[in-house]
Amino acid sequence: MTSEKQASEKRGISGLLFVGFLMVGLAIGFLTGNIVAGVFGGLGVGFIAMAIAMAFEKQEPKNKGMSGMVFVGFLMLGFVVGFLTGNVPAGLFIGLGVGFIAMAIMRYATGVW
Repeated sequence: MTSEKQASEKRGISGLLFVGFLMVGLAIGFLTGNIVAGVFGGLGVGFIAMAIAMAFEKQEPKNKGMSGMVFVGFLMLGFVVGFLTGNVPAGLFIGLGVGFIAMAIMRYATGVW
C-alpha cells in the first residue's frame, strides 16, 4: 500500500468519527427530547475526536488545524451545557474558556496551531 493511500485512509477515519459522533448525538437528542443539545453535543465530541485522530496521522502537516477543531468542539459542548441548564451565555463562556485552555494545550503538545 502506498503512503499516499495510507494517509488518505487515515483522513477518512477522522471524518467518519466526526459523522458518527454527530449521528449519535442526534439520536440522543431524539431520545431525550432535546435535539439541539444532542446535535451540539455530537458536534463537540465529533470535532474533538477528529482532532485526536488527526494527531496520529503520519504525513506532514499532520497537526494542522487540530487546535482549532478542539476549540470548536469545546465551544459546542459549552452550548450543550447552556441549553441543558437554561443559561446559554454561561454555557458559551464555559465553552470559550475551556476551548482556549485546550487550544493552548494542543499548541504546547504539537508545536503548531
